[in-house]
Amino acid sequence: MAGYPGTIAATWQRAGRAGRRTSRSAAVMVASSAPLDQFVVRNPSYFFEASPERALIDPDNLHILVDHVKCAAFELPFAGDETFGRVDVQEVLGLLAEQGLVHRSGEESSPDARWSWTNESYPADAVSLRSVSSDNFVVVDTTGEPHVIGETDFTSGPATLHPKAIYMVEGKLFQVDRLDFDGRKAFVRAVDCDYYTDAITYTRVTSLDTFEQDPASGAAHGEAHVVSRVVGFKKIKFYTNENVGSGELDLPEQQMHTTSYVLTIPESVLGSLPYAADDRRDGIVGLSFAMRQVAQLLLMCDRHDVGISIDSEGDSENPAEPAVTRARIFVYDNYPGGIGFSAPLYRMHRELIETTHRLIAECDCENGCPGCVGPIGDTGRLAKAAALRILGLLLELGTEAKTA
Repeated sequence: MAGYPGTIAATWQRAGRAGRRTSRSAAVMVASSAPLDQFVVRNPSYFFEASPERALIDPDNLHILVDHVKCAAFELPFAGDETFGRVDVQEVLGLLAEQGLVHRSGEESSPDARWSWTNESYPADAVSLRSVSSDNFVVVDTTGEPHVIGETDFTSGPATLHPKAIYMVEGKLFQVDRLDFDGRKAFVRAVDCDYYTDAITYTRVTSLDTFEQDPASGAAHGEAHVVSRVVGFKKIKFYTNENVGSGELDLPEQQMHTTSYVLTIPESVLGSLPYAADDRRDGIVGLSFAMRQVAQLLLMCDRHDVGISIDSEGDSENPAEPAVTRARIFVYDNYPGGIGFSAPLYRMHRELIETTHRLIAECDCENGCPGCVGPIGDTGRLAKAAALRILGLLLELGTEAKTA
């Protein structure tokens, strides 16, 4: 296996492919410098002694639920007093009636009332089995005779198919020549290169509602509004994860209503750090980089399933060089409506902080690398030390709260 597949379940599944007959077989994983790979090879007990991860899903996600209600109504009418999950299905059906998709016969809330599908369309045709949204980008190979080689969901489209991006299909590399955002098409051609691309996304997250919070640890989760825009990209070398180039982009802004786990780093923690303002920021950036890797490990998800954003508050008395007095790190579900990652991440807060601390502390580098807080070129020379100091203080706060 070239690199850690991402989950314990996926690793055993791949290893099992070589052991289906009666003869013996061996599974060998060659780790890359990616944070997850490095964590697993340094902590083999995590892999060999733990059970496969639990799969997570949010059946009450409105984007998913509405599509299910449409398909159910097409098959059989809904009764006037029928329920469907924990969401008020009668209210959902009322909205679908306003769109001309269903029609109610009989008195409101009466058991004899019926909601019947009245539209000519077949609703299952518009439901994607791979993503929340059915609005995808089509990838067209123009190397020879133009033909479609793949699709990418709308949410990850700009970050995956921006101009000059490297798009990989079945081990073949393609470079994106043009992205037709309005037409939902990306035109690519085959290339031979030794790097892949990673989009640089500017993201702003605003908390809308808090479901649960723990003031002692600074952890919370709730609804959030995410505004993101791809502003550039990095060229990352295969195997070593070195940054070998970059470029600027100007793509349309995307907005999303989702759910998020929030970690608030209090003023008392940041104020006790023996570092300058820039080094504190680097520590927070490095900490968030490592936290995202650990979050996907705990959640059994792909890197693109969760997003990360930092919201920091500075000292307004010194606008020329504002000191970060408080910071919030958002780890949000990168899908409209959320898919159930924020609540379990909130419950695993202590494990998330401990594992992130272990990942950074056990890395052999001196000042930071792609295997822990990110390359020094992306942060600073004190990012690793500052991140470890912040995590250590957060763990102490959590321990003191438990003791109290």
